[in-house]
Amino acid sequence: AATSGLLYLPLRSGPMAQVTAWMAAVDGVAEDDLRSKMNQKDLRQWKRQHPGHRSFTVLRHPVARAHDAFCRHILSTGEGSYAQLRKTLIRRYKLPLPEGGPDTEYDLAAHRRAFAAFLVFLKGNLSGQTAVRVDASWCTQAQAITGFGELCLPDQLIREDEMASALPALADAAGSDGSVAGPADGAEDAPFDLADIYDSEIEKLARDAYQRDYMSFGFGDWAAV
Repeated sequence: AATSGLLYLPLRSGPMAQVTAWMAAVDGVAEDDLRSKMNQKDLRQWKRQHPGHRSFTVLRHPVARAHDAFCRHILSTGEGSYAQLRKTLIRRYKLPLPEGGPDTEYDLAAHRRAFAAFLVFLKGNLSGQTAVRVDASWCTQAQAITGFGELCLPDQLIREDEMASALPALADAAGSDGSVAGPADGAEDAPFDLADIYDSEIEKLARDAYQRDYMSFGFGDWAAV
């Protein structure tokens, strides 16, 4: 939350870093100075203190969001990785992941195979057909937003590719500085960018896994974003 009257409800594996940096710029403060992890009491107090407040979340295309979650939590073995789940996916679900993390032999073709296998796993996982938990990093955005309702529903759903214009307009509506340019969409993933492996098959696998989000939010093919 910002003193400017903006409340960001972040979706995991979305453009959280870009939006948080923008909110800090609007407020003219360091990112650490933004309020976070508020409970219901804190949120009610903040709303009373900020009449005219606006809350929002930013939707990311399902393919890009799944790729972010895959690179950050499953492929990587560093900070933020799900080490035990990674082992389970290799052993039980036969994901072709390098045991010790990406190495010199892990090339673009290997990355595409591994991500495609992860999307197949997600189809079963999101439909309750696996023994693995549905993690917040890759649950459907429709489910995550429904979960917000227990605390606070967003006033606006903004698509990632519309942030540059939509976020300043929202800041202006909240009575804040709408002149601060909104962040650009997208951030390159490591070790390979989604654009390097994306094709019609990857799109189909994502659609099979995320039917609810495609239907709820009307996403087109990622290439058209």
